[in-house]
Amino acid sequence: MSDPDRPLPRLAMLRAMTDRAVLDQVFVHGRTTRAELAAATGISKPTISESVRRLETAGALRATGTDQTGRRGRIATFYELAADAGRVVAAEVNQQGIRTVTTDLTGAVLATERHAPDGRPITDAVRAAVATASAAGTGPVRATAVSVANPVDPVTHEVVALPGSPFPEGRLRAGEVGADVLLDNDVNFSALAERREGAAREVTSFVYVYVGAGLGVSLYVGDQLVRGAHGLAGEIGYLDSSGSTLASALADQGFGRPDAPSLDVGEILTTLDRAAGDAVAAERLRLLGATLGRAVAAICTIVDPDLVLLGGPAGSRADLVAEIRRTVSSMTPGPVRVEAGEVTDSAALRGALLSALDHGRDGLLRAVAES
Repeated sequence: MSDPDRPLPRLAMLRAMTDRAVLDQVFVHGRTTRAELAAATGISKPTISESVRRLETAGALRATGTDQTGRRGRIATFYELAADAGRVVAAEVNQQGIRTVTTDLTGAVLATERHAPDGRPITDAVRAAVATASAAGTGPVRATAVSVANPVDPVTHEVVALPGSPFPEGRLRAGEVGADVLLDNDVNFSALAERREGAAREVTSFVYVYVGAGLGVSLYVGDQLVRGAHGLAGEIGYLDSSGSTLASALADQGFGRPDAPSLDVGEILTTLDRAAGDAVAAERLRLLGATLGRAVAAICTIVDPDLVLLGGPAGSRADLVAEIRRTVSSMTPGPVRVEAGEVTDSAALRGALLSALDHGRDGLLRAVAES
């Protein structure tokens, strides 16, 4: 026998869709009125009013005052996201330590922190950094996203420790950091930032290539992220390059660090800086671009993307982009655009935050539906 106080499934779905439309407008525009919401969404004013009342009762929205509408006798009530509607936390873990950002559900920054490596086990360090970040603001933490420099198994949500990896996150497990933690590879998060806010906004199939201390690729095909069965899709450092791996080939060219199994970003950047007036540096740049370009061309031949984006501290440099573009153009059967990424201020952390906001907003909507 049905519960008369419980909305029918179709009615509940329609209410949820309206609530999402209202909150999406609030997330983007902040303070707004019911008339503005109706105009922006195309939903009738009575339905909008019902949704606003529901969201206000559930603690998601709050009235912030009234103002004249410009029409005689009309006064509009403004609404905005409630201060305690929730927060999200994003963290980036790499060789330099841990960087965190805490925002409300509109994306307004509440706090940022940097934590240098201190010798603690990586899980303990990340858990402590996330706990500190979670203390900023009010309301529940509705989502936490953590970016790491190693691949993440899509089934177990644990970091995959790669042979010879210079990064420490092989011992990190999402469940040990906290409940419902979103854990993903930094290159995937960087690609997400480019897809949502950067150079890949207008395409559905693209390749994001990271060149820094490590090498990595993120693949979007038909607007779907390709992770692979074990989260290892895009680990181009292990591609064969003239009888050795790509990472080893670059190390043999003088771009590897002698004290760690990673690329020497400082050496690469020095080469790029000197290439304009130094014949030896210019030849090293050509060799670096050709070696990376062959790997990128192989990927393009298989997935035929609309766009290749280059990111990371070395990958986004215009002179290296030009060399890789030259090699890719000479080796691929169809036209491929090769460009530098546009999200250059910690793209991985930005992508992690965007993912956390998506999940945090969904969490708020679930809370409203359950209230």
